[in-house]
Amino acid sequence: MHHPTTTAAPNVGAAIPIEGTHNFRSTEGYPGTAGSIRPRGLFRSDALHRVSAAGKHKFSEHGIVRVIDLRSDEELAQAPTVFSAADVETIHHPIFTDATLPLNGGLLSLGSLYRHIVTERAERLAAAVQLIADAPEGGVLVHCTAGKDRTGLVVAAALAAVGVSREQIVADYAASADNLAGEWADNMLAGAAAQFGVLDADIQELITGSPADVMAVTLDYVEQQLGGFTDLLHTNGLDAAGLDRLRNRLIGPTLTPSIAP
Repeated sequence: MHHPTTTAAPNVGAAIPIEGTHNFRSTEGYPGTAGSIRPRGLFRSDALHRVSAAGKHKFSEHGIVRVIDLRSDEELAQAPTVFSAADVETIHHPIFTDATLPLNGGLLSLGSLYRHIVTERAERLAAAVQLIADAPEGGVLVHCTAGKDRTGLVVAAALAAVGVSREQIVADYAASADNLAGEWADNMLAGAAAQFGVLDADIQELITGSPADVMAVTLDYVEQQLGGFTDLLHTNGLDAAGLDRLRNRLIGPTLTPSIAP
């Protein structure tokens, strides 16, 4: 399956000011082959452990009914969400079983991490997309720690499966770095340096970066080696009915024109 292309530069949802987050945004309005992503459809974010009381109030205005937390058990224990079950349904669905990554010696890059996720963690990726498809009526928020890597691939898979263009998916992914720059990035880099020592450029990019070319190469790999995201999701458990539910949830049902008598 080839992603549709666009000629105009894609518009990306701006960060939504939820106090305590940096990378909270919506995919509303992204054009797909069957229509645009609907309002209160799919949101993405960094972690929710620092959301203030004012932030919780603002969050409640967006009609989000399900939160999908992709972080590991360790990350969740270290930074538990501020939201209770009474606030919003939250499903813990880790992509990795732990947060340990080889953050030294240049052993890991964003590109290799993403290839690992779409191959070795593909079942978890597909199951996360199914959680989006099967959510109750309302908005769905997907998040991890930064809201760029695990979240980026889950959101990319969901958008690709409903016909959003390659250019739009890449632009949506690339927006994270600017949102995370400053306080968030400085704190994360300082914490990693205290734990691992001097960080090389690849590791700094791994922690804070979201270069467009990395997502573009990942989409190429999925397209050329795995048959595209629709095939990847189907192979790993999202059946045709699930894909229909995903389209209906994110874009809305396809309307059949009425025939006048």
